[in-house]
Amino acid sequence: MDVKRQPTETESAYIWRLGQAKDNGILDLTWTKIANLINKEFREDISEYRSESAYRKKYAIAKEFAEGNVFKSTSYSSDISQQIQELQKERIKLSDARTDYNRLVRREARKESYADMVKNIICENVDPIKIGTEGVNQYYGHGNNDLLIHISDIHTGIEIHNWKNNFDENILKTHLEKYVSEIIKIQQRHYSENAFVVIGEIISGIIHNNLRLQNNMDMMEQFKYISELLSSVLVELSGRFKQVYVYVTPGNHSRISPKKEDALDGENMDVLLGFYLRARLQNYKNISICENIIDPEIASFVVRGKKVFAAHGHKDSPQNVVQNFTLMFGMRPDIVLLGHRHTNGMTTVSDVKVIESGCCSGSDQYAVSIRKTNRPEQTVSVVDNNGLVCLYDIQLD
Repeated sequence: MDVKRQPTETESAYIWRLGQAKDNGILDLTWTKIANLINKEFREDISEYRSESAYRKKYAIAKEFAEGNVFKSTSYSSDISQQIQELQKERIKLSDARTDYNRLVRREARKESYADMVKNIICENVDPIKIGTEGVNQYYGHGNNDLLIHISDIHTGIEIHNWKNNFDENILKTHLEKYVSEIIKIQQRHYSENAFVVIGEIISGIIHNNLRLQNNMDMMEQFKYISELLSSVLVELSGRFKQVYVYVTPGNHSRISPKKEDALDGENMDVLLGFYLRARLQNYKNISICENIIDPEIASFVVRGKKVFAAHGHKDSPQNVVQNFTLMFGMRPDIVLLGHRHTNGMTTVSDVKVIESGCCSGSDQYAVSIRKTNRPEQTVSVVDNNGLVCLYDIQLD
C-alpha cells in the first residue's frame, strides 16, 4: 500500500485512509508509526508534531460516526432536500406576504384616488341650486299613503338607433320629464304625502365593448349630465310632497373597472351620486339624501310601517331575494324593489311583494341581438298602512 500523502489529500482524509487500511489488515503499522507519517506530511517543525493518541482518537471519532451511518449518502441527501424544501416554503411565504402587502397598498391608493375624484367632481359644481318658484311646496293635503318611486337602469350616455328604439341624452331628458309628470298625476289622484325615491345604475358605463361603441359620452360626462337631470327631478318633486327621501342602489354598469374581478367595493359611479345631490340640493330642506346603513348596495327603509328593501338586482333574482334578505338581515321585508332585468313586473313570494322596474333607455343593441326587447318603463307604487295599494306601470316613450 502507498502510504504517501496524495497530492490533494487533506489531513483528515489521510488519517482516515491510513486508519481504514490498518483496520482492514492492509497496513501493518502501529499508530505510533502512523503518527510519524502524518507528522512528516503535515508538520514542518518537530515542535509541532502530535502524539499518536491525537490522531488515533480523531480516527476513532470519525469511525464511530461512519459506523453509525451519520454520513450515509441517502440520509444526508434526504436531510438536505428537506432543508431545501423548508427554505423554499419560507421564500414562498415571504413572497405571498409581500404580494398581499403590495395589494393592500394599491387598494388604499385607489381608494384615496377615488376619494379625490369625488371631491373634484363636487367642487366643480359646489354651488347649491337656489330655490325658485319650482321649489315652492305645493303640497297642501295630508294623505294616508306615500309613493315608492323607482328610477332604475337609466344608462345615461348610450346612444341607440335601431328598429325598436331611439335613445340619447336628449330623449332621456324627455323621458324623465314625462315620468315626473306621471308621478305628479299619481300624487294628486291618491293625495300621497311623502315620496321615497330609489335610484340605481345611472350611467351606461364601460363594462362591455358593445356599450363602449354605443356610448357618446365618457363616464365623467355621463355622471355629470344625469346628476344634473336628477337634481332637477328631485327639485320638482320637492314642491309636490311633504318630504322626499332619496336612496341609491349601485348597479353593475356604474362600476369603474370594466372587469368585475378588478373592481373594489365602493368603486362605483353610483356611489358618487349621493355626494353630488347633497351639495346641489342643500337648500331644499324637505329633500333627504339617505345612506344605506345595513349594506352599501342595499337600501332599507320603512314606508307607512312596512319594511322595504331595495337593490339593483344584478346579484339577486325575484325567486331568491326574499329568502336571501331575510337570512342576511334577520328580518323579513314587506316589499322588495329590484331593477336590472329591464322589465316592469311584480312577483309575490311568501306574501312579500317583489317589484321589478324596467330601464329608462329601452332596448339596446345587445338586447335586440338576444331577442329581448322592451319599452323604456318604470314603476311607481302606492303604499299605505296595509301595504301595497297599487302598482303603476309607467311607459316613458
